[in-house]
Amino acid sequence: MNLKKFLLAAVATFALSVPLASAEVVTVTGSGISETAAINDAKRNAVEEVVGTAIKSRSTAIDLELVFDAIESRTQGYVNSCEVLSKKTEGGTVSVTARVDVSAEPTSELMKDVEVVMNLNDPRLAVVIEHYGDDGGEIYRRNAERCAAAIREELVKRGFTHVVDNPQNIDYVILGNLSVSKPREIKIPSWSGLSSSTPTSVETFLSRSEAIMDCKIKRVDTDEIIGEAHSSGENIGVDDGGLDNQAVARLATKSAQEVRSIFNREARKIFKSVKLFAQSGDGMKILQFEEILSQAQGVTGVHVRTFAGGRVTIDVDTDLSPQNLYRVLIKTVGSDLSLNLQGFTSTTLDLAID
Repeated sequence: MNLKKFLLAAVATFALSVPLASAEVVTVTGSGISETAAINDAKRNAVEEVVGTAIKSRSTAIDLELVFDAIESRTQGYVNSCEVLSKKTEGGTVSVTARVDVSAEPTSELMKDVEVVMNLNDPRLAVVIEHYGDDGGEIYRRNAERCAAAIREELVKRGFTHVVDNPQNIDYVILGNLSVSKPREIKIPSWSGLSSSTPTSVETFLSRSEAIMDCKIKRVDTDEIIGEAHSSGENIGVDDGGLDNQAVARLATKSAQEVRSIFNREARKIFKSVKLFAQSGDGMKILQFEEILSQAQGVTGVHVRTFAGGRVTIDVDTDLSPQNLYRVLIKTVGSDLSLNLQGFTSTTLDLAID
């Protein structure tokens, strides 16, 4: 065993096991026409602050305002707690100052959505839906347009800000082949008597409509199909002419989830490793940092390439982007080490260790 490995083993013996924080606590203000509205505004501002920090830590074409609008309806799911510190009412407006505990882990659904959008550099997406067997009829056209609009809306909720219906100057196109069945009356069998062997049908006054779609996503510059999905949605109720609308809406929600999963896999291809540079005047701190790095959440491998003059170059196997790797590390190192961000690119992270 060489000296470096011996020292690393020695450091590992004394390394602290620091639990990973699962949230960020921020103090924010909020206002509204009532205390509830003010608190909800504070929660939204807290999520904006936490997510905005992650977004701004990387150069991207993403439109922050649109992203914040997209996550507004989902804010509640990522706020662990909210403590009102002060409240005042003035001119019919209630203002509060609150301490808000926001889920900020890279593994949270909110942060994963933001990370996917950032990793793909907020791509321009086109949604093009055609109806199977379309003969140019109004119903076919309306169903296809409704489905495309619903998918675009769901993708915007997931953080994508450039979702269009015109397949020009785009990065990816989502192609769907839709089929919507006409509402079918639901009947249930009934035996009119104990001796009857032939059931009769009983009216339920309900109908069922079903929508199914095969979908594929194509990367425009390479003409590569990056994923395919099959989704369905149905609606049961009184046929008042709108059953198929809800069936298409439910289909679109499921289809958008499938599309999001495909983009998630595509985004994960981008960050399979990060080249990390770390500088310190204390060689033991660098060795201690290497061991902590190997135990960090989201890191599957640590490969030291060079180690000289107090500077180490490490290839880190991870699906995390450099900025999220840094976020994880600053929560993992504890009080023994201090990490200072020196710079980063889409694939590298440069730190100073004190």
